[in-house]
Amino acid sequence: MNNTELRDSLGNAFETGYLHLKRMDFATSKVKNFLPITRDNYYSLDEDAIGFLDQYIFRFSKAQDLIGSRLFPLTLQALAEPVEDKAFIDVLNRLEKLNIIDSATSWIELRKIRNDIAHEYPSNLNERIEGINILFENLTTFRQILDRCSQVLVEHGIKLN
Repeated sequence: MNNTELRDSLGNAFETGYLHLKRMDFATSKVKNFLPITRDNYYSLDEDAIGFLDQYIFRFSKAQDLIGSRLFPLTLQALAEPVEDKAFIDVLNRLEKLNIIDSATSWIELRKIRNDIAHEYPSNLNERIEGINILFENLTTFRQILDRCSQVLVEHGIKLN
């Protein structure tokens, strides 16, 4: 991938990431009166509120996928860091050293929680509610990651298209 293609890909990843955050902000605004969610208020949610929770979870998943599978590798590639043959944990560890993410372990745990709540079973309602609350608490994490990636790129003289 040449430099122009790389900058275009990065620009697209940032644009898409911020769009996901915008949609997550909107969903949050629609359910903020129920946050943090408890077992009691979960049962009082109407279909619209459940829809906004689902929208948030969907966008959270999309944002995490985008950041992990596109933005992280593209950022490291732009910094001339080898990525192709690295295990994802090694990529995360490098991003932690660059202060783009706070912790590789935290990213992996967030991914696990996201995967766990993607499946809605009555028997795991308490875990689902706990997971949903954690996802809402981590909206700022994604914004920070996007901002930090951008900042690191600018610090290395990389301008996006």
